[in-house]
Amino acid sequence: MASHPIYAMVVAMTDLGSRSDLEALRRSGRGKVVTLMVVLALALGAAGWTFFGRKAGVGNPEDPAKVLVVGRTRGYSLVLDEVGFESAEGTFEAWEQKAHEEVPDLESTGIEAIMALADRFGYGYVVFEHPGELDFSALEPDAIPPMPEHVRFAAVSAGDLGFPPVITVNPEPSEVLSGSSVVLLQALFEQERLHQVLPDSGSDSIDAIQLRDRLREAVDRLAQVPEAEKMAQRIVGQVREQLIDDERAEPKPGLVGEALESGSPFPLANGSLLTISRGFKVVTRDAVRADLDLDDTERLLWGAPGAAAADRAACEALGGAISVHESPRYSVSADGRALLLQTLGEGFTLYGLDPAAAGCPFTSLGTVPAPASGLGQAVPGGHGQVARAGMIGGRGVVSVVTAGQDDELMLGMLDAEPSAVAWLSDRHLAAVVADAAGSWIYLFDTQAPLSVLRLPGTLFENADVLHEVAAGSLGARPTIVVTAGSLPRKVYRLDLPADLSALFSAPPVDDAEAPSELAATESAQREAAGLPVVTTLDPNRVVATALTHEGSARELHVSADGRFVVFGLRGDAFDPTAPGDAELAVVPTAGGSLEVLTRNALRDHSPRLTASGSHVVFQTRVEIPRTDWVVSSPRIVAVPQ
Repeated sequence: MASHPIYAMVVAMTDLGSRSDLEALRRSGRGKVVTLMVVLALALGAAGWTFFGRKAGVGNPEDPAKVLVVGRTRGYSLVLDEVGFESAEGTFEAWEQKAHEEVPDLESTGIEAIMALADRFGYGYVVFEHPGELDFSALEPDAIPPMPEHVRFAAVSAGDLGFPPVITVNPEPSEVLSGSSVVLLQALFEQERLHQVLPDSGSDSIDAIQLRDRLREAVDRLAQVPEAEKMAQRIVGQVREQLIDDERAEPKPGLVGEALESGSPFPLANGSLLTISRGFKVVTRDAVRADLDLDDTERLLWGAPGAAAADRAACEALGGAISVHESPRYSVSADGRALLLQTLGEGFTLYGLDPAAAGCPFTSLGTVPAPASGLGQAVPGGHGQVARAGMIGGRGVVSVVTAGQDDELMLGMLDAEPSAVAWLSDRHLAAVVADAAGSWIYLFDTQAPLSVLRLPGTLFENADVLHEVAAGSLGARPTIVVTAGSLPRKVYRLDLPADLSALFSAPPVDDAEAPSELAATESAQREAAGLPVVTTLDPNRVVATALTHEGSARELHVSADGRFVVFGLRGDAFDPTAPGDAELAVVPTAGGSLEVLTRNALRDHSPRLTASGSHVVFQTRVEIPRTDWVVSSPRIVAVPQ
């Protein structure tokens, strides 16, 4: 016992001298008193060794439900208070200054000073925002955990809850339920005392049960993370089910990209596919009601039709991606040779595609002037010009501009507004015009702006109204298709009697019918005013062949080679389970059987045939379950051969 430091301390304190003297005292009557003194000295010595050998908290007892938050962002204290904690928040500098005001004789600074403040006032933990910017080595913790980019908070135990201090950080945040409050709680509940509160910790001590009752809201909040992950997985599965499993057409359409992708697919003249894609994630605040977190950029991706999402590449010629804050708008020519891009910063730029090159080889053809007031949507042509239709100065016009030039050519100057403009060749256009006399197909020639040709709607089985015009196999003798009528709204192929240039040079008029006096007077007045003369072609020299006979067709697109036309088709005969929903259909322009490509309860729209005519790409509007969102998913389907 003499070698024990406590025994030596007792000997020094009592001045008892040698070991034999101590034994003599024990044998005497005073031995009992001395023995009590020895025991007391031993106890005091042990307590003194504990105090000087190991730190202990000072001030108020540490409460594991009290948290001091150090950061630049405000609002964390309110969140913690709502879930059962007692908290206070402030900046690093403010808490450091407060420590020197409240803790007597404090000589430490920085993190040490803040921890001393927390210790004095009984805070169990201090949470530091952006801990990767701080140096915790002065606290001499057992370990400083790694702090990769995803770490937003570090919780440090204070006072009696941690000597040496224990530092815990948040795990990688959930992409579904990743609000700051959840991440902060995750960092805190990595601490041992708080971790024991969690239901799956296995701890059933009185302290853990009492603390669990106080922090019930916080525990429930953490439990929402796995529930939110499960909910998001169910939603993704339901989206895929709507787009794929519930599709009754054969062959089934597939996705262009991923299920959680909104976008517009455009077939290009070289056989590849350009997709304007915006990704999104399913997120939630309460694991009950979902929301969407959309990407801040739209990606411009190209690949072969039907290529897997991972096989698509960024179209670097177009920048690869564009911020949605630029409000980008895209319009691709019907033949896939040009793209008109509009952004807030750059205005309108027309890009041309090299059809002989692979990939996404776009080249800027120049800027395009902004449209005058009254002109509608732009229709780019693969040859480098852009057409718009509308009313200017009370006249219906088709405006044509060339990329890189400011000059604007006005065609038509009509008394009615043209619409549904389509390029027929590099110099010819068609449009639908409705006036008091009925509906017409108007033809324009950019090299003969004072000549306008037209065909009456009566040519299409006496249709009361014309809707759209589209063309494929562009050139001297294009394949032209038109939608006409109401119920049914049919698709017609329009066969002209001559090449377009010859038609304008010597337009065939009906010699058997002399022009009316009113028509002759009108033509004379227009010619005198320097306006284009409108010539009505002989309808007997033009053939309109109905390609469909039932339903209501819309959104025409003709394949580049002119062999097929695809469109939306609504009617009981095409999908009896959802007659009000438009399905997609394709029919040979030469005539033949109609093939319905989709059969679902969703709205399929904007169909386009690929350059080879082997596939149709389109968009499908799909409601995201448990949200108010409706997105357009890009899809693709093979054309039955």
